[in-house]
Amino acid sequence: MNFHVVGRNIELTDAIKGHLDNKINKIFQDMDERTDVRISLCVEKHRHIADITVITNGVTLHAGDETKDLYTSIDSVLKKIEKHLKKHKTRAQDIIIKRGFETKKELIANI
Repeated sequence: MNFHVVGRNIELTDAIKGHLDNKINKIFQDMDERTDVRISLCVEKHRHIADITVITNGVTLHAGDETKDLYTSIDSVLKKIEKHLKKHKTRAQDIIIKRGFETKKELIANI
């Protein structure tokens, strides 16, 4: 799994990196090696913007958030991407189950 953290108009301190590492390791613990995660942190005047893009198995998921506090932005954008990942995983499992039923019906019909 590849992680890329970019800070625009902000210096990435050890505290920010540590916070990201803790949160990311919890969310992305079961991802494979082909997963690419890009996190962009930006400060514009009094706005703190966090964007995250996850590319895995041909699927690109994106989430972004803007608040007055950087840590709040990071937490909320990670919650959003976690919901996206769960939704995608559930849909993929439903498709696999549906295909399984279809093949089972075909086997029964051929008998």
